[in-house]
Amino acid sequence: MTWAKAGVEYCSKFFLLLYIFTMPFVSAFSFSDIISLPLIFAAVISILMGLQIIKTGKLPVGFLGLDILIFFLLFFLVLSSYCINGWGNSKSLNHTIAYISSISLFYIAIKFTLFQLSDKNELLLKVLQVISYATIVSAFYVNAEFILANFFELDLNDYIPRPSEEQMFYKPYVIGLFFRARGFASESGAYTQMVELFAPLTVYYMFFSSYCKWSVWFKITTVILIVISIIFAASSATFIIVPIAVLISVLVYIKKIVIYLRKKSIIFFLKTAIVLSFIILISNYFSIYANIILSLTDKADSSSFDDRKERIDFFYSKFSNVNIVNKLIGTGPAGFDVLGFDNGKSIISLYYNITFELGLIGFFLLLLFLLYFFFSVFSLNSKLGFFLLIAFLSGTMHYYVMNNYWVPWFWFIGAIAIYCRSHNLMDTNPNNASFTNFYNEPLQ
Repeated sequence: MTWAKAGVEYCSKFFLLLYIFTMPFVSAFSFSDIISLPLIFAAVISILMGLQIIKTGKLPVGFLGLDILIFFLLFFLVLSSYCINGWGNSKSLNHTIAYISSISLFYIAIKFTLFQLSDKNELLLKVLQVISYATIVSAFYVNAEFILANFFELDLNDYIPRPSEEQMFYKPYVIGLFFRARGFASESGAYTQMVELFAPLTVYYMFFSSYCKWSVWFKITTVILIVISIIFAASSATFIIVPIAVLISVLVYIKKIVIYLRKKSIIFFLKTAIVLSFIILISNYFSIYANIILSLTDKADSSSFDDRKERIDFFYSKFSNVNIVNKLIGTGPAGFDVLGFDNGKSIISLYYNITFELGLIGFFLLLLFLLYFFFSVFSLNSKLGFFLLIAFLSGTMHYYVMNNYWVPWFWFIGAIAIYCRSHNLMDTNPNNASFTNFYNEPLQ
């Protein structure tokens, strides 16, 4: 390896890991509603990608795939829909740029960097380590935020800059009693969305990768902190999504899980019992179980639930009346504004929003990518595959009630999953056992 290539690899790896660690900071320490820390580091990675392509004149082996083709078709659709429907509308132009830049920076550039770096064994180890660090720091902050705000009337968010007054003074309450924590995200549901995606990889790294050398008690404490942080954020969607995702993943892997558990010692079951005991103990002390039930009930009876239903009804009534062209390619980015509708009626769901703005073709392309993502995870057939499946299912379900495609979390998990699947296809070196065993340990 030449010094120049080593320098590019070092910079790419350095900024990739820095990007991963700052992924939770999509609101805290942001410079504006658009410019955040992960966006800045993703832009640097994208520049390094461009320089590498110019220098070598080629793409990494295995980088091109169906996912890249899907996104280029989506880019063409976004531009076409904008030119036909939103030309001259500044908000539509902003949304067009947001679609293209989000996927380009948070998925394509990240995937390129993963495939470009040579020492893949060390790279994946570092990626899992930094994801774990980011998740733990976020969970610790959320727990501190909740306890200090509710029991000591000290709001840590008063000391952390946010990009707008709306995010600075975001103070939601659950069942009218407790201030909901949100961590470094813009709101509580966004924080739990991130944890749904990152916590499974953190658990895998700590307990199942055989590479984490932290003490057992630290690992157990970490899991408890993460679970409690989800409860303190009090996102009703997460209380439903995570159990469903875990249950489906267990059913998919049930035979391998049974074989795996048969081979485990009493120590493994003791650790599991300790974690569950701590969670039950803390739950009883804070009446967490009752608060979860009340939170779900409160959400179902609240204006929020009625508002979501009204938005969905509004979507069907308006989308069914547009012409055939708009049904196919959508009403354009920021379609609600383009057609002069009240933006307050826009749907807080990625799937409905994509369909309205990019039409049935856009929805089909998104669905095609999700299927490609799913089969990439499913084909891993490993311990890591099990935890990635939980993350994938959680992310896809949460996007039914969220529309924040401009945050990096889901795109990053997609890049990691497809990267791992592609490596399984490419790695034919029988002497590279440590690399294969690292993230393809059979669940048996």
